[in-house]
Amino acid sequence: MDLGDRAESIKFLIRDRGAYFTDSFDAVFQATGIRVVPTLPAVPRMNAIAERLDRIMPT
Repeated sequence: MDLGDRAESIKFLIRDRGAYFTDSFDAVFQATGIRVVPTLPAVPRMNAIAERLDRIMPT
């Protein structure tokens, strides 16, 4: 996966702890200097906040 010029403006990736996010998924972002921040376990409200941020962040 090539993030191109967009990787320079991304500082964090906030994601939930779903099983579909593998170590190799995180490695792609960490290789470009993006910090992967998983939501805390058993905190459903944090996931809702992360999803709300996803809708308001400019793309």
